[in-house]
Amino acid sequence: MTTAETPDLITRDTAFDSYLRGLGGEDGEGLLGHLVIYTIADVDPIGQAELRDWFDELELSPSYLPGPPRQMDAFEKATSAAKASYPMGGTRRRDHGKHGQSVTLMMRGVVRDETRIIRHLVRELADHDNEELSYEVCLAEAQFLRSADPALPDGAGDMTLTPDEAEIGRLPADERDIITGLLSQIETDFESRSRYIGADRLRKMLRDYIEIELNAVRVHAGVYFVHRRHAPKLAALRTLAARFSGELTRIPLPDADEMRTMVDGAFEAKAQADLESLARDIARAQSDPKAYQVRKLHQRYLAVQNAAQDYQTTLETHLSATEATLSLVQAQMASLLIAAGTADQETL
Repeated sequence: MTTAETPDLITRDTAFDSYLRGLGGEDGEGLLGHLVIYTIADVDPIGQAELRDWFDELELSPSYLPGPPRQMDAFEKATSAAKASYPMGGTRRRDHGKHGQSVTLMMRGVVRDETRIIRHLVRELADHDNEELSYEVCLAEAQFLRSADPALPDGAGDMTLTPDEAEIGRLPADERDIITGLLSQIETDFESRSRYIGADRLRKMLRDYIEIELNAVRVHAGVYFVHRRHAPKLAALRTLAARFSGELTRIPLPDADEMRTMVDGAFEAKAQADLESLARDIARAQSDPKAYQVRKLHQRYLAVQNAAQDYQTTLETHLSATEATLSLVQAQMASLLIAAGTADQETL
């Protein structure tokens, strides 16, 4: 048995904490696996090179590394996040949600082609008495000009922000301050996203690693079951998340009938939903099957089949409902392959 490690979850119950420590480690006696919860919100700035070094150090698969930041993506996200709403005539009115007018600042797309993206910062008024919107006024233009230099990576380019000083100058001082702050926010956000990997991409990185590499079962939204055989990699992921101020918590799950029933139910619910969706798509393709569609549908079937086989082998269990539905969809898939003239029974 490996040395027990301190569990991520600490309670005020000494006996329970001792039990959790006993479950720790890949070979913990009575350990089925871990429930995993992660939170990636306000992360520390991290570049792709530093993240790659951490992956190497922690012996994590580099296939899940996010690509380097793209300036075009940084522009789109920075401008999309630029929003503000406040009452007309002052930001401290308490009844503006029911009476009078409120101001909303947001970005509107204007032009998008192979060379540039243009968005306008607009100001619109909403009358809460009759819910009518006034004419939108453009306050600034944000433009991203894509680089034509073939030596630069895809998505490279430059952003320019051009405020309409005349329109902004007509507004009260407190509104001018809000608009100036919003434009400054766009510039800061663009610079940060151009240099560092954002929280959204780090969140996706962890989710993909847990779901795909560790064959996790989603028990609830944001809560996953990971089998004990993946405990070392899960520990490495927790160390990785902590380095950019993310949180990943592992809760040891005892190998008990109740726990197995919960995990089996979560896996079967996901497999059943995937197979039902697949069955509907196969039925739609029957009338006019195209080779590329059939290949994609077959790949989806194999993905569910392989996941079910791996799960049953790993947990030494039998999912009769999933197996029955797999057999029905297998017959449906075979019929589609024959209709498309590409049947190959051996692959099934």
